Amino acid sequence: MIRSVRRSIAVVCLVISASLWTVPAAQAAPHWTVQECHFDLHAYWLPKQVTSGIFISCTTTADRNQQINDALASGIPTRMSNALQAALRQNADTFLTPDSPCEPGQEAAMGDAYAKCVG
Repeated sequence: MIRSVRRSIAVVCLVISASLWTVPAAQAAPHWTVQECHFDLHAYWLPKQVTSGIFISCTTTADRNQQINDALASGIPTRMSNALQAALRQNADTFLTPDSPCEPGQEAAMGDAYAKCVG
């Protein structure tokens, strides 16, 4: 009886120690999902018109340029700042690739496509 108890304890200790040394399953690293814009549209960062900030949308180059120009010519500091932020973000995104590191929830204009980081 004592032998079987000792064996049981030894087996339990072995299982516990083995589980402490196992490598946890690798979690998927955050990565970009890329969705092409349709109908000859391109992904562009655009300035918000009323509140501070920018957003990304699939639109034409002419529409994007018009929105940037209108915001810069408006004389409204918030709109002008938004236009500059949109232009800077658009430029920064040109350096991204589908293999670039990202933070979950991050959005980008990757080439002519909309990209979102998922984790």
